[in-house]
Amino acid sequence: MKRVEYTKKLLDEIGLGSERLDFFHIAASEAPMFAETVKTMTERAKKLGPNPYRINLQQESEKDKE
Repeated sequence: MKRVEYTKKLLDEIGLGSERLDFFHIAASEAPMFAETVKTMTERAKKLGPNPYRINLQQESEKDKE
């Protein structure tokens, strides 16, 4: 958990956002909980949108092509 919290701080510092990372303890016998967690994280990822660095790289690449 300490590593996850540290990494979340780093993600905030570099501008990616800590909400892109989470950690869950789910037993193999808890399939419905796993499915709900995956659904929640997928929705969160869609709301956050693409990686901001990827967008910047694509824009720079397009400028280089011009």
